[in-house]
Amino acid sequence: MTIAPFVMGNNNFNNDPETYLTGTRNAGITMGFNIPLDGSAIELCKERARSEIARQNAEADKARLDFELVRLLKCGEAMKAGVRFHPNSPYAAICADVIIIQPPAPPAPEPKPVLRDETNSVAQETDN
Repeated sequence: MTIAPFVMGNNNFNNDPETYLTGTRNAGITMGFNIPLDGSAIELCKERARSEIARQNAEADKARLDFELVRLLKCGEAMKAGVRFHPNSPYAAICADVIIIQPPAPPAPEPKPVLRDETNSVAQETDN
């Protein structure tokens, strides 16, 4: 059901001094009823609204994740460079939850096997 009030007015101006200013004023209310003939259209509209809300929530979650990752990287770079906000600054809380952890050292290279020349070792053994 739709209810809409309305007000209309009209003034007639005339340059003739012997005529009078005339005008009309009207006010009223209109009322309309809408009856859907096909209920599936309403369900389709509701499903579209649900999918749009889900898409907007996913975009908001992605934007929040992007923000947090950039904050993490920038705070980490600043901490490695030795730059920090003063503890009394209102911005000190921006990087308060970022922790720098030193990456583990790379594994030591494996020693290369020593290749022996079989012909020289046999010749040396026979000489003894």
